Amino acid sequence: MENKWPNIHTKIHFLIMGLLAILFFVPAFADTNYDLETIESVSIIGTFEDPSNIPGSVTVISNEDLQKVIDTDIHKILSAVPGVFFRTEDGYGLRPNISIRGTSLDRSGKITIMEDGVLVAPAPYTSASAYYFPTTGRIHAVEVLKGPSAITQGPSTIGGALNLISTPIPTEGRGKFVQEIGDNGMTRSHAVMGGDNGTFGGMVEFHEHATDGFDSIANVGGDTGFQKSDMLVKLRYSSGDHEVTFKYLDLDESSEQTYVGLSQASFNKNPRMRYGMTQYDMMDNDGEQESITYKGSFGNVDIVLTSFSNDYHRDWFKVDKANNSKTGGVSNSINGVIEAANAGNAIAQGILDGTQATEVKLKHNNRFYGNEGIQFQVSTDIENHSLTFGYRDLEDYESRMQGYECFQQSASGTNSALYDCGTGFTSSNNRLRETDATSYFVQDTISMDRLTVTVGYRSEEYDKVENRWDDGVSGSRTQPKSGYINKKSSGDYSTTGIGATYEMNENLKLVAGFHQGMSPVFNGDAEEADNIELGFRYNKGNTALEVMYFSSDYANLVAECKNSNGGDCDPGDTFDGGEVDVSGLEVDGSMVIEGDGVSFPLALTFTSTDATFENSFDSDYFGVVASGDDLPYIPSSVLALSAGFITESGWSGYLRLADHGSSCSTAQCGAFENIDSYSFIDLSIRKRMSEKLDVYGVLENATDNEDIAARAPKSGARSQKPQTFKLGFSYKL
Repeated sequence: MENKWPNIHTKIHFLIMGLLAILFFVPAFADTNYDLETIESVSIIGTFEDPSNIPGSVTVISNEDLQKVIDTDIHKILSAVPGVFFRTEDGYGLRPNISIRGTSLDRSGKITIMEDGVLVAPAPYTSASAYYFPTTGRIHAVEVLKGPSAITQGPSTIGGALNLISTPIPTEGRGKFVQEIGDNGMTRSHAVMGGDNGTFGGMVEFHEHATDGFDSIANVGGDTGFQKSDMLVKLRYSSGDHEVTFKYLDLDESSEQTYVGLSQASFNKNPRMRYGMTQYDMMDNDGEQESITYKGSFGNVDIVLTSFSNDYHRDWFKVDKANNSKTGGVSNSINGVIEAANAGNAIAQGILDGTQATEVKLKHNNRFYGNEGIQFQVSTDIENHSLTFGYRDLEDYESRMQGYECFQQSASGTNSALYDCGTGFTSSNNRLRETDATSYFVQDTISMDRLTVTVGYRSEEYDKVENRWDDGVSGSRTQPKSGYINKKSSGDYSTTGIGATYEMNENLKLVAGFHQGMSPVFNGDAEEADNIELGFRYNKGNTALEVMYFSSDYANLVAECKNSNGGDCDPGDTFDGGEVDVSGLEVDGSMVIEGDGVSFPLALTFTSTDATFENSFDSDYFGVVASGDDLPYIPSSVLALSAGFITESGWSGYLRLADHGSSCSTAQCGAFENIDSYSFIDLSIRKRMSEKLDVYGVLENATDNEDIAARAPKSGARSQKPQTFKLGFSYKL
């Protein structure tokens, strides 16, 4: 599709890129005194001299923390952050579903997600839940920001912001190489090569991750894993107080993943299987990201200017309907078939098992996304005031061209070859949505002896337009759909926040804050909520403790229909869930016990949450809701424990226990919608062989629990990842 970006954005982008490229191809790199593991990258918290002064809950997961358990699943990494909830799906974290303080977790669409301070969603305003998420295995560190300060990191500001920090340019040696092998044919390779002489720096990073998968496909067999690769290039030029960095990312993924879960009867029989009808399910995606960032200091003024672009394509070819003839009165939607099977319908269960002949219809969820924009931030100190102003201008789009293919499932469970079926290229399957958005914020942090007060203001303004076409099988765009010809909507929202920290003594700080939050919606009014938090931070020696009470009072919970949520609705339509109240308590504690030649780090996070609808209604998305019903997928409690040891001889090991309280996939919470509490234990051990070489082993889900971890997408039950072992080494080049 033809992009319609302002010429000034493109000119700025390529002018700086060309300049940087010319400057880079000069003298060779030289060693310095810095290290790949400790040098900072782009941080949303780094503007604060001391993160403990931030009015709001802050969690920084350092590279050292990530190395303890060697995670590649963002869900497991975030289990150490209080107030964060998630819904597992594929067992690998390929398509994360993340919630912060009770926001809707479907496709992580209601939180602000960034990489190096730049919005990561390919279409953050038009389609925030676009399935893309950075490859966690190459991420250097993670930041989570909640509370009043989160309004600086929009557009979604109700729950908070998640910033993933990419690998920094190595400044000691030449980089590192990581290699892993494990169960189910898993391999992972991660290489970083580069250097910096103080003026010119650059690196190339490769990350390859593949597995055959842990599920088995009934009747027909086949793999259920993925192949995923990233290539990242960074170039940097530094001169005095000025720095320019160019970043380019190329990504590809092919994964044999499905939307179809299991009926309860099938789950009880074998929780780690897939139906034969999912044989052809496949996700293919690819994309490119570019950014150029300038950082400069002009006396007492610091400036960060970034030009960025993101192009992303994905085609998730997956089962959409079964039983097109509606045999036995069973619905032809895969949701309807699973629900009928759970209700005891033998024909529906036979369709799933492959003992009932039927036609199966698959959809190419073929979509193109993109964005381009500029953002800048200016910071300065004036006496006891720390002032920051930020601005972003962004355009993004989503284009759908979604066709169908079918196959015949025999009564013996075999599948025919695919063939063309249906029209497909109509209505929401053939549409273009675009958004122009501008935003800015102002924040002032005022220091008054023991009291620090932060006041912030944010403005979001956007214009959206949608077109749909009814061109049948041709896939062209010549027949506009009535009611969707340049269908326009707009939004203009302002939010404020105020927070404070008070130093009781050198070890104890009190924290309080209030902020208005919003989350933009493509069609309809934005979701809005008033949020408060109150708590304290304690830090003395090797002991740290943070306790926070939080509350979010939603004026209008808004949901968007997506294929993943299984609602009886048209994808893209929005639904109002009315008033919702979310409140809870977060506890984050850690300590280190020192022994003779060995230390024992301990950590605990706990979240207790009450999230309920405040009114009764019935909708195609939410179903039948009664006042007092719980929000879907928000557990009443989440607990994570970590215990480890570190010896002077180079040995270290960690045990991690995570326990997720019960929840439901719908507000009504019927017999086949409940998700009982479940837990997992992970173990890791590492040996530092030399200054350059580490070897390690990891055992995930050590007790091989088979509990239901989710009932989505498409309503079916899903188990957590089984017991899995991997071995690896890390070598500094």
